[in-house]
Amino acid sequence: MIRIYLILIYIVLSTTIHAQPRWSMELMGAGVYNVPMPLRISQQGFPDIQLTARYSSEPFVLPVYYDGRISRWEEDRSWEMEFIHHKLYLDNTGPEVQKFNISHGFNLLFVNRGFDRPSFRYRAGAGVVIAHPESQIRGRTFGSSTDDNDWGYYLAGPALQASINKPFYLGERFYINAEAKTTLAYASVKVAQGRADVVHMAFHLLLGLGVDVRK
Repeated sequence: MIRIYLILIYIVLSTTIHAQPRWSMELMGAGVYNVPMPLRISQQGFPDIQLTARYSSEPFVLPVYYDGRISRWEEDRSWEMEFIHHKLYLDNTGPEVQKFNISHGFNLLFVNRGFDRPSFRYRAGAGVVIAHPESQIRGRTFGSSTDDNDWGYYLAGPALQASINKPFYLGERFYINAEAKTTLAYASVKVAQGRADVVHMAFHLLLGLGVDVRK
């Protein structure tokens, strides 16, 4: 995921060669509430499993939740690249679904449009889910959350977000960023001998550090 973020930095920096915008970088942590949403698991030779999935996220347990964003501002509007490392752990497991996690990353990669207003900053974004699923369905295992060599990341589906934030400046350049965000995503991920359709909605409360790199 570090490599992905470095690529995003290069993309945004390359757009500033012929312009002199104000641009900023932010890194944040968060507390997250995952809304119970539909989960369907299709496995070859068995009937589909359908349930209302309840997920926890453990955002402060390694690997921690983080949100990194690069914004290129022209006057009061921005184009942004944002990457969120989120995690999902199914709480309501059962005899058939012994484990269903996307914990090495239910990662969200967004392109945003931001608006700087006198009281708050607003943004909306669209992007994709990059998922690392780990599951045990009917005794059949797929993926691993303990093997660091398991690079089973998949482009899994579309995602949307909307957020509002407030920067609290500590000086001319550095600031503390407080933000509330809603994300909505759909992901189709692999399980042993089948696939799972994940509908996900979450509310995020974020806090972190920002810097205006150029003014």
